[in-house]
Amino acid sequence: MQIDEWFKQLHEQLATIEQNWPDAEDQEKRRMAEQLLRLRQLSDHIVDAWLALEERLSSVIKEVKAREQHGESTEPQAGLSLVKEALSAHPQEEKTVTTGKGTDQVSPAAEELQQVLSDEPEDDYPSYALLFRKGEGFYHLRLFHDAKHHFAQLLKQSPDWENGRLYYGYSLLFCQEREEAMREFRLLSRTASSPKVKAISDNAIGCMIAEEKHWLEAGQAFKAALETMPDHPEATFNLALCYLHGGEAQESLETIESYLEKDEDDWEAQVLWLRAYKLLIETDPASRRIPPSGLKIPSRQLDVKALQEMANMCEKTGQIRRAQLCYRYLLEHLPREGWVWHGLAWNSWLLAGAKVAIPMVKKAIALAPDNLDFVFSYGWMELFEGELSCAQKVFESNLRHDHQHTLSLSGLITVFTKQEEWSEARQLAHHLLQSDSSYERALGHYHLGRIGIACEEWGQAEKHFQIINRTTNDFWEVPLFLKLCADRLGHREWSSQRSLLPH
Repeated sequence: MQIDEWFKQLHEQLATIEQNWPDAEDQEKRRMAEQLLRLRQLSDHIVDAWLALEERLSSVIKEVKAREQHGESTEPQAGLSLVKEALSAHPQEEKTVTTGKGTDQVSPAAEELQQVLSDEPEDDYPSYALLFRKGEGFYHLRLFHDAKHHFAQLLKQSPDWENGRLYYGYSLLFCQEREEAMREFRLLSRTASSPKVKAISDNAIGCMIAEEKHWLEAGQAFKAALETMPDHPEATFNLALCYLHGGEAQESLETIESYLEKDEDDWEAQVLWLRAYKLLIETDPASRRIPPSGLKIPSRQLDVKALQEMANMCEKTGQIRRAQLCYRYLLEHLPREGWVWHGLAWNSWLLAGAKVAIPMVKKAIALAPDNLDFVFSYGWMELFEGELSCAQKVFESNLRHDHQHTLSLSGLITVFTKQEEWSEARQLAHHLLQSDSSYERALGHYHLGRIGIACEEWGQAEKHFQIINRTTNDFWEVPLFLKLCADRLGHREWSSQRSLLPH
């Protein structure tokens, strides 16, 4: 049996235990606990055997290399070439543990340790390289406490070995010894002769600071990494993320675009670009920016997360057809997710009407029957189809489940307004004015202003819309209603200047 297949079976055993444990009876849990114990014993045995093999392998390679150098081989050059290849060989697949790049989390780029080590000249390996190799082995096995111990011993003998200190810093970090790790990274940042080691250290410093949400200071560390290595991909991504969290949308876009020029298919970078662009148009609605090539139109090749972010951005900017297309592609990946059906239904309703959208929203409700927002959407579509009785029943049903469900409360006010039941509509709108949420209070004023216009109470309507205009930009129709009120009241001028408060 191939060793990869054997380990795959072990992982499947663990996955089965993890899945079945919550619902297992006591006897079954005892059986699974015994199985876990056996797997632990097997894992310990594998580690011991691997270390013995590693030690023996290093010893033999060292012996063969010495013999080749002393001319004991009949083909010394060929033999020495093979030994060099063995000494410089390192696994190509990712084996280190990082905090994950993610779109909300910076990455320390610990994976670059592997590449740094592969750049180490053979002649730089001193006699105690075996200590380094053991520490490296423990590190890649994610046994960070053991790795830390070996690298600490190594640095006592060779304090200037930069790669060993870099591994030591990451071992400390993954052992949650953050202050000690930061000290090691700062030392390397100041003293490392290798540009790559210095850049990785600055990037690690930035990541640790970013975890405390000190975005400005973290950004400075990432800039330092890029000053040393302008093409450092992790530091570029992380700097863009810091700009985004710091509210600097333009800078974030420019930085992540330089990253996407080299890796246009990185879905996390695509998501970051979409979030930065969304922030840009929220702070400056008139701003427009040409998307990177991979994001110009929705594509099946995009990652699910990128499609979701693109759908949100398209909805925000009124690109309904593109949003609908995003949800169609998402449906191919996630046919059992209610939110995908709901997004497709809502955008299809805006484009093609209720006849097309209602079957989709019913599918969303069937998949997530407890989601009151999905139920509200069904009622809202029926409302605009003129089915007021049906819409009223839907909203009232939602409010019986949650008497503070804002969307359903707003929907019911709209029903009463259309039915000219002014007293009931005003009563519910005044209920919104008592909310702790500034948006819900503004929504109450919005409904009261609409009711005032319907009843031709222009002065009252104007007061409600003026309150909204001073506090929020969430209701785009307010300037139009204010102008209508001003015309009806005979005002000569009305300023259309909007509040600059953020959404």
